[in-house]
Amino acid sequence: MAHIALIPLDGTELSESAFALLPLVKKLNIDTVRLVSVWKSGDEESEAGVEQKQLDEATEKGRAHLASYLDRKAGAVREAGLEVEMIVRHGTPHEEILACTDDVDMIVIATHGRSGIARWWLGSTADHVIKESACPVLVIGPNVDIDLGTYNLSRILLPLDGSPAAEQALQLAVWIADQMGAELDIVRAMSLTNVTYDPGMGMYSGELITAMEDSVKAYLQEVSAKLGSRKATTTMMIGSPGEALLEHQKETPCDLVVATTHGRTGVKRAALGSVSDRLLHGSAPVLLFRPSDEEPGDLVAAARSAIQL
Repeated sequence: MAHIALIPLDGTELSESAFALLPLVKKLNIDTVRLVSVWKSGDEESEAGVEQKQLDEATEKGRAHLASYLDRKAGAVREAGLEVEMIVRHGTPHEEILACTDDVDMIVIATHGRSGIARWWLGSTADHVIKESACPVLVIGPNVDIDLGTYNLSRILLPLDGSPAAEQALQLAVWIADQMGAELDIVRAMSLTNVTYDPGMGMYSGELITAMEDSVKAYLQEVSAKLGSRKATTTMMIGSPGEALLEHQKETPCDLVVATTHGRTGVKRAALGSVSDRLLHGSAPVLLFRPSDEEPGDLVAAARSAIQL
């Protein structure tokens, strides 16, 4: 059975930057890459009274154009020593991309994201794909500043919050580190905002903060002990997890972040959870997956099978 990674392409250099991660993809037991492009005709054409025949002709020309484009880009996949599949679909981009993922082990996607102080969430297509995908998604976010042209995975950031769900990323991160000979950088950020403090004191109790710090340090020591002789560092940070992790990336650069995400459900909830969102706006690619005990997918299953912690 082929192990497949899917790369959505939209004709931009940004989407094609996913090719830089093909050596990593190959190291993770992927042998086939599926290139997917979606022709989306504008709704305004239908509203303007354009005849269906003209719409159909435009769609066919668009599909032919994308098929030719994928055929040209397939060479980069073959040069990386991987088999290639090409699919052109017509419709809503994220829906058509997700429709091609039933047998996919990982999605690799690049995105612009959106700018503005209050606009941290990703563009709608990438956001939907990340949020709704059942398999892990490797994301090249809008602020990635490492040299993808000479991409070399030597350091993996693994954010943990002490929950079993977050710890499901541990085996996957360790497995990738073993495959690539990379160092693990394990970080837990301690947020004080959710802790009740004594209003009479006007501040957090010193004893409470010390107890919390001791608990986090003990937790990180337990995680570190599970790793045996593997090269790893552990760091405790205080502050909002999303912002603390971005700051940590500035001070201690990494080549990849591995983390779990719950995503969001509901028609009106397209934005990702706050911590995942911040990670996707960091300086390194992020591998996200939803924690699950049922049908975790071949990539996660392989990690769980190979790594016993």
